[in-house]
Amino acid sequence: MQDMDQTIATAGNTIKFPTAEMRPHLIVLYPPTHFKQIPLSKGITVLGRGTDANVRLDDELVSRKHCQLYFDGRFVTVSDMGSTNGTYVDGNPVTTCKLESDNRLQIGKMVLKVDYKDPTEEAFDQKLYEAATKDPLTQINNRRTFMDRSLGELALARRNNYYVHCIMLDIDHFKKVNDTWGHQCGDAILKEVATIIKDEKRESDLLARYGGEEFVLLLSGVGVEDAKKSAERFRSAIERHHFSWKDTIVPVTISLGLSSRQGEQIGKMEDLIASSDKLLYIAKENGRNQVVSE
Repeated sequence: MQDMDQTIATAGNTIKFPTAEMRPHLIVLYPPTHFKQIPLSKGITVLGRGTDANVRLDDELVSRKHCQLYFDGRFVTVSDMGSTNGTYVDGNPVTTCKLESDNRLQIGKMVLKVDYKDPTEEAFDQKLYEAATKDPLTQINNRRTFMDRSLGELALARRNNYYVHCIMLDIDHFKKVNDTWGHQCGDAILKEVATIIKDEKRESDLLARYGGEEFVLLLSGVGVEDAKKSAERFRSAIERHHFSWKDTIVPVTISLGLSSRQGEQIGKMEDLIASSDKLLYIAKENGRNQVVSE
């Protein structure tokens, strides 16, 4: 790791702070919807499109194992791994090349860079990232982050002829909760529902607060029946949970709409959400606290 000397000279005094350790981060610059900062550990980090890559990049021009980054404790070196479309640094094809902070690494359509940050910068950047990507109340993904991340999931499912499933869920009679017990209670219910769904879902499932009392999930890599079982599991988990506010039981249930598409049938995320929303409306019209699927 690189070290940063922190010295401040004042009138008649020189104050020297402990040396800060600078840790390399891989930063995705383009496309902007894929922006992320990934801390690099000592040793080898493989970049590619395959599931066995350490950092997965969803770009059809990126090979399954495209290139590797090697961090020796001081410098980061990139090496091409026999990729189909090559590895480029500042527009020039490379086999092996040491990366500096002002270099731009290009693989496929993606543009990346390596930058060095100390722990304070890491923490600050993490807070900025969370503020931009998380819903402030529930601390799950916000709507914009969900839409951005779903692009890669849909592209992968189209390419591999997988199923994707969109679940829209809504807290039943939520206005009554707010009117009866107040908005603080409503906020607490929203946070609890988000936590329960987060705990029940698979790690690979995308979850976000869509707006108000609505949440959205995107499931991939499972069939229609398994998706239905997941939706029912979410519904049942909320129904079983004992919600309370100031020692008073608050009845809470959810309604869910489940829409599924496979391979070439997969269109835009907005279309999947619209289909799921229509099914959610039917679930509410039919009495709530149920799953309606296509």
